[in-house]
Amino acid sequence: MLQVTPDRGRMKWILVLCAWTVVALLFATQQILVEKVQGAHVNSVVEGTLVLADWYIWAASTPLVIVFAKRFPLMGPRFALHIGIHAITSLMMAPLTSVIEYFLSLGILRFLFHITGPDVFHFVSTFGVGVLFMSFTGMLTYWLVVGLYQAVHFYQVALERQTIAAQLETQLSHAELENLKSQLHPHFLFNSLHAIGVLMREDVDAAGHLLVSLGDLLRMALEQRENEITLRSELAFVGKYLEIEQTRFHDRLKVHMDVPHELLGVYVPSLALQPLVENAIKHGISVDSSAGRLEIAAKAQDGRVWLSVRDDGPGPALHLRFGVGLSNVQSRLKQLYGDASSLELTGGDGRGCQAIITIPLRNSH
Repeated sequence: MLQVTPDRGRMKWILVLCAWTVVALLFATQQILVEKVQGAHVNSVVEGTLVLADWYIWAASTPLVIVFAKRFPLMGPRFALHIGIHAITSLMMAPLTSVIEYFLSLGILRFLFHITGPDVFHFVSTFGVGVLFMSFTGMLTYWLVVGLYQAVHFYQVALERQTIAAQLETQLSHAELENLKSQLHPHFLFNSLHAIGVLMREDVDAAGHLLVSLGDLLRMALEQRENEITLRSELAFVGKYLEIEQTRFHDRLKVHMDVPHELLGVYVPSLALQPLVENAIKHGISVDSSAGRLEIAAKAQDGRVWLSVRDDGPGPALHLRFGVGLSNVQSRLKQLYGDASSLELTGGDGRGCQAIITIPLRNSH
């Protein structure tokens, strides 16, 4: 639960006092205007002071009412019992506050404004009528305070739950990102180290270049802590990955980029494109010696960003399904953007497969 500091506690009661002051001023203004419309002689200062005093009695009673509202909330299995308790409390508290208000008004008239005798009844009714009327108003006021407290309490609970839910979603998204990186590292290390070992016997310079690329790739992955990065950064990471893969495929792997310059600053999920590229190479280009074209594209339309990876492999039959990497990407998209995002795999005209990510457009500038 949210903890209330002393400063916040004082501020809360200052706001309560201000709220009652506003209520009192509204009622005082209404009463003075009504009496003026009726043609009665009005002493605005006296009338205003009496109304303020009446409502300040309820301002002083508010902490007690809130104690009862906390102790007997209007919810849960004992709802009916708590309604009864509040009904009895209001029937006891309203007349008591009304009596206090009545005698306080008499005291103000006598000692502050020196009004005595029959002139007093120009401002207050007789005891019975005055207490009865103020008791009815007092009961309504009691229930109003209880209702407002309950509404504020529900709002705070809902806000706290929303905050906790957002924190859990963020933690889950971070956990999934770390899980994806943990899958990525062994895969790259195994394949890349094997390729380096082969190249060391054939081409030492190429092996050295591959080792540097692998180091850069792992450094970029390990340093990545955010769930969203710019498309420029994501493409830089994919570029390092493709450098390693091109060592395996040599000239057969042709990469074509169609990314407008103005989209390089938009935010995209980190490590979102790499699993799509890996999927295209693994299930498309690797299994068909005649394949080798990889297309990475991006465009913006209607407030959304469209990212795609397409290969010219044997077609969708082999990989129109979500493996661990793509399932992880889809889950992270759901966590970050909800229903405003999607990940789809579609086939081409008999050959190739296209993976498409759509997310809301958010620019870093």
